[in-house]
Amino acid sequence: MVIKIQDIESKLWEAANALRGNMSSEEYMYVILGILSLKYISDRYDVGISNLGRDGLKVDEIDKNTFYYEYKAFIVPKESQWKYLMQFATTNQIGEKIDNAFIKLEQKNDILKGVFDKNYNREGIDQIKLGEVIRIFSDKDFSKDEHEDIIGRIYEYFLGKFFKDRGQKGGEFYTPTSIVQLIVNILKPMSGTIYDPACGTGGMLVQSKRYIESHNGNILDIMVYGQEYNNVTWKLAKLNLILNNFPISDLDGNDVLGNMSADTFINDQHRDKKFDFIMANPPFNLKSWGREQLLDDPRFKKFGIPPKGNANYAWLEHIISKLSSRGLGACILANGSLSSSGKDEKGIRQKFIEGNVVDAIIELPDKLFYTTGIPACIWIFNKNKKNNNILMISASNIKGNMISKKLRELTDEDIKKIVDVYIKHKNGEDINEPGLAKTINKENLVENDYSFVPGRYVEIIEEKIDEAQVKEEIKTLSNELNKLFDEFDDLVPKVKESIKKALEFKQNN
Repeated sequence: MVIKIQDIESKLWEAANALRGNMSSEEYMYVILGILSLKYISDRYDVGISNLGRDGLKVDEIDKNTFYYEYKAFIVPKESQWKYLMQFATTNQIGEKIDNAFIKLEQKNDILKGVFDKNYNREGIDQIKLGEVIRIFSDKDFSKDEHEDIIGRIYEYFLGKFFKDRGQKGGEFYTPTSIVQLIVNILKPMSGTIYDPACGTGGMLVQSKRYIESHNGNILDIMVYGQEYNNVTWKLAKLNLILNNFPISDLDGNDVLGNMSADTFINDQHRDKKFDFIMANPPFNLKSWGREQLLDDPRFKKFGIPPKGNANYAWLEHIISKLSSRGLGACILANGSLSSSGKDEKGIRQKFIEGNVVDAIIELPDKLFYTTGIPACIWIFNKNKKNNNILMISASNIKGNMISKKLRELTDEDIKKIVDVYIKHKNGEDINEPGLAKTINKENLVENDYSFVPGRYVEIIEEKIDEAQVKEEIKTLSNELNKLFDEFDDLVPKVKESIKKALEFKQNN
């Protein structure tokens, strides 16, 4: 049985509680992620050894790359195995043993070098509490966890629980799985190169692999690339790719996530590369993005320099500049990007139309993100369009599945509905589905002052009013109101009498 994030949420909460004290919530998120990564690697090793035995082999009879790619496991020395660590879970040595476990893992597996933070024995970490976290997860088996972006989902869980304010201010939004599934099903990246310029923990890249596997494709037909600014998150992305058996170097020996964490605008780690598929969920409305240093950057020559105080259009232009001649791209941004009235952004939208690069706009429902309530949309780009039409999809009325009062997810049916209408559009059909989608052209955009808001173009479905039901509801409300008035009339004399007695009492005393 595959473990889902819902299966371990209580364990995550229990582990967080165990570490509370003189450690910040952000610190113990990374402590828990590191421990779970160790558990995952150890469990997968046990499965790998079992499968080797099934094939009549022993671990010392094959090279570590074969073990990694064919058996989806790392070489795990005794000191890094979970059952060994469990022996020290109740001692003050547990932090030292965890650090040593990571060191031994890196020594045996070159691909893991530099991925882990080996500081579990540092001052400030209560070793007894750390051992308690080890015990909390000991009864969970991650050996079959091949179809869940576990690193990304745990990151999402902690963002939702502890970092809502930080996430909103920093724009660090984990992309919900259902939105990633929607994007991947629209782009259909079965072969070629895939790139995420703001990759976070690598969730979109991992979901691309899931899509290929579920459609009987060959994972060797793609190469994924990404870039991430936050150093700790960059390490998590690298670990996530490794745990999902992605190569972390391409055929030319270049690091697929760059050789460091870096700013995508100032220090593009893939400067001379073009990609077949690009998908991104960059920080919304980022104010400082280095415009002054990029006035002559070739990425912004064709469509114009984005404004100083907002990076939304810098992300859009960066993505377009990185697409190959047949490339498809998708970028999640705040809805404000669709119709911002600033001179620079309006001018860039006009040039997008003239360049015929925008293929579709998808307006998303609210409450899809753990860490922000900002309404969002998806820009779809196509460098190989067959006509000048643009598909406007207004999915804002899609109800989805409410996980809680403040959070929803798109269902498989919702995703299929949106993808189906996009496929029709891509095949050249004119779309006019009231309440959902509409095909428009350049003239429509000019008439609406270059606004890309789908609601301006998609016809509204007029709800039929059930007159009998309305009359019945009015009658019910009327009866309830009359009853309240009667109760009020009964209370008035009693209230007056109480006031009279209170005044008399006051006068006599």
